[in-house]
Amino acid sequence: MLKKHHLICFTGIDGSGKTTHAKNLLKYLNEQGYSCFYVRGAFRPIISYYFFAFTRLMGYWKKSKKNAYTNPLENAPKKFVDKFGFILRFLYFIDFQIKAFFEIRLPLMLGKCIICDRYFYDLLMELDRSHLLSKKFTKLISQTLPKPTVTFLLDVPENLARERRAFSNIELRSKRKTFLKMSKFFNFVIIDSSKDFLSNQMKICSTVLSRIKQN
Repeated sequence: MLKKHHLICFTGIDGSGKTTHAKNLLKYLNEQGYSCFYVRGAFRPIISYYFFAFTRLMGYWKKSKKNAYTNPLENAPKKFVDKFGFILRFLYFIDFQIKAFFEIRLPLMLGKCIICDRYFYDLLMELDRSHLLSKKFTKLISQTLPKPTVTFLLDVPENLARERRAFSNIELRSKRKTFLKMSKFFNFVIIDSSKDFLSNQMKICSTVLSRIKQN
């Protein structure tokens, strides 16, 4: 049995199998008698909703797919981005802290084990691609949010991911490159999602159990 709380995260590009692996791990751990539950940790605007509304009225958005990240400053003038980029990052920080408190931090305090499908890494990836990321923001958010026991990066070639999710190869390639760069800094466990699902799931389960024992 788990003797204390644990946060297990999955990150990676769209179509890499994050959700499927996360839910299968949840089922496995629950069958083993562990008190775990699933959380979708993707960013959602709360306070920053008003910033999004304002920039949409100003015509600074670009069209994006449903449930995909929207850069509220995509078409904004450079002077506006330079001036308000800091405010956007501040609002994102507050929003993620609010979300994390109720969905992650509080359950962890109650001794729960959380399987988190996406986390702040996905937000960092989008900010990096939008040229809105700063080292200070990366350090601040990574040091103030709960630290995972282990984070899995589900890595898959963009052409295979595109068969699962209708995004362009260019976009998927850019996201994948950013995640792989981040993996060195955050020490992700990389899972080759193009390989057999069951063997990958066994690797994930054994890695999680090993990390739990170490902690």
